[in-house]
Amino acid sequence: MPRLATSLLAAAALIGAALADVPITVGDGGAILRDGKPYRAFGVNYYNAFMRHLRDPANTSFRDGFGELGSLRIPFARFAACGFFPDDMKLYVDNKEEYFARLDAVVKCAEENNVGLVPSLFWYNACLPDLVGEPRNQWGNPESKTIAFMREYTRDVVSRYVASPAIWMWEFGNEYDLAVDLPNAADHRPGVNLKRGTPLARSEADDLRFDMATTAFREFAKAVREIDPHRPITTGNSLPRASSYNQRAESKWIPDTREQFTSQLIDFNPDPCNVLSVHIYPPDHEKRFDQRSTSFDELLALAMDASRNSGKPLFIGEWGARDDQEGPPRDAARRDNFEMITAIDRNNVPLAALWVYDLPDQESFANVTSTNGRKYLLKAIELANHRIAANVDGSRRVDIAGGNWLGSLLDFVYNKGRSGNGFNPLQHTRFRGENLYRDDGTGLYFEHIFNGTAKDAAISMFTPNNDEHSVVRIDAATAVMKHPADASAWGVESEMRYTLNGGAVDMEFRATPTRDQFPLGYCAFMWASYMNHTRDRRIYFYGLNGDTKGWLSFGDDTSATPEGFETGTIACKGVPDLPYEEGAKTLNVLENPTKKFILPFYYGLVDGDGDMTTSDDTMAYVMMFDQRETMRFALWNFIKNASGKQDTHSPAWDWQFVIRNPEVGKTYGYKARVLYIPFTSREDIRAEYERWAGGPGAG
Repeated sequence: MPRLATSLLAAAALIGAALADVPITVGDGGAILRDGKPYRAFGVNYYNAFMRHLRDPANTSFRDGFGELGSLRIPFARFAACGFFPDDMKLYVDNKEEYFARLDAVVKCAEENNVGLVPSLFWYNACLPDLVGEPRNQWGNPESKTIAFMREYTRDVVSRYVASPAIWMWEFGNEYDLAVDLPNAADHRPGVNLKRGTPLARSEADDLRFDMATTAFREFAKAVREIDPHRPITTGNSLPRASSYNQRAESKWIPDTREQFTSQLIDFNPDPCNVLSVHIYPPDHEKRFDQRSTSFDELLALAMDASRNSGKPLFIGEWGARDDQEGPPRDAARRDNFEMITAIDRNNVPLAALWVYDLPDQESFANVTSTNGRKYLLKAIELANHRIAANVDGSRRVDIAGGNWLGSLLDFVYNKGRSGNGFNPLQHTRFRGENLYRDDGTGLYFEHIFNGTAKDAAISMFTPNNDEHSVVRIDAATAVMKHPADASAWGVESEMRYTLNGGAVDMEFRATPTRDQFPLGYCAFMWASYMNHTRDRRIYFYGLNGDTKGWLSFGDDTSATPEGFETGTIACKGVPDLPYEEGAKTLNVLENPTKKFILPFYYGLVDGDGDMTTSDDTMAYVMMFDQRETMRFALWNFIKNASGKQDTHSPAWDWQFVIRNPEVGKTYGYKARVLYIPFTSREDIRAEYERWAGGPGAG
């Protein structure tokens, strides 16, 4: 007996030492901590990494999968650490040693590839009750065979892997909350599949209620805490249904209020579970709060409010947009996916796992691999994790809000792989969550400096983005981007100040050349905005087309260009063309030969809510400038859709500022305004410009 006691004490000491180094823990205020510091990350769902090996021990494809995830530096994967049907669990019942040998192989492989794991122990809500011969309502009975089996399996799994550095978090199951308190529960009872071990029939006893699910969650968490006092515990729930609170209270499909949503989210993740779990997909933002739609951004902001109020970190166990075919649906899914990434990032959600990596059964609509059409998502996750790591000290992303705007100003390091520095997102509060610029791009982006010479061709593209620069928050509504001269390939000291003001974004640019590098007599600066959900690619302005004076459009279809539509630069009437040398980069130098602007503003039309089927939300995106001769407009359309054609809803609406005969040490500058207003008429837009600029014909 003394020797046994000594052995138990030694084992307890080893487990205690291992637990002291658990990968992540829960901190104050709903934070996830790693190495004692707040931590955020994007991961993936690797749903059947174990299940495929459980069903076929010869299938060890999880080894390649975890190897690839490790090479992509994707830090964690959520997976089903169980079977789906009762017959999948027969091996556990009959031969635990073999069952765990197969699970051991998966966990060890994750360890070897530095991929964290979120094992979900009871994925399908009917599996365990069916296995022990009870209806689903026995999840709510702490004395049931279902709960007894749950405790046994939980203790076996947790005690076996409690010292594994791969285990990040323990999860109960998958989306039990969606099966709870259904007014039409009789139509949504579990299916019957006798070959897989289900009963012959279902009954009212299989209907789940809120208290049944939360009882199971609590009993699971208690069983975990007997062995592991530190790791986070999550329910695996989805986002509460749009009427979840009122289903529970009245068994009716009555839309919940925002307050009821957050209350239900907290209640559905009861102690000792110390994580709030949600899954979010495109339909989730529709028909909530008794309105046609909301946004991913608002839903996650509300969920993060619930996280802070409960002190439980938010875990997005699944996110993603299904695309069932090529063409426009895949384009829409891509936009939704990037919109979700932006919302997750902007709201500082601690952990989020993409659905789903390497699941061939869902190849037609969800499966993500490094070789199929959704491989861009693996890169997007890698870049999202780069952004999080790059901004640990908060110096590379500045969040500001003012008037009708919410925005994040990013430097080139933070926004790596998404065009460059600038705003991502920039949202108008009328369309909360709808980024004015592409979520995989940027807007108001300081992109180029050029001088038309051949010797400087190499630095005539993208140097303001690639040169070291900084973003600084001045106050709640104002931020500045600074480029120091000693880091500039051109030796130009510059700064752009952005202020969110009412319905406008006001900008003020200042630049000072510190060396003579402009032999052709000019220095040109260029900014780009990769637009999101425009009505079409064209911009409109008041100017000349040859001898014809009036309102003009640019970006029109034409057979005169290889692209089949107009692109390039529009200069002011009467301003000499910019000279250039043979061998220079001329893409942004050449002007349209016939179209010129007279008044220094242009506008384009945007679908405000991003839903192209609506027609009552057309917004005018207006670019105004306080000068004429120094300014130039530009339009490009590089981004292509899933069909390989230029996406007419994602043009680049750009502008340039040209200093003629720049002098070393002299400061130059201009002011500009972005105005975003409902479109009524072009004359109303002109009136807005004149009010800002100081009267008719101003500029």
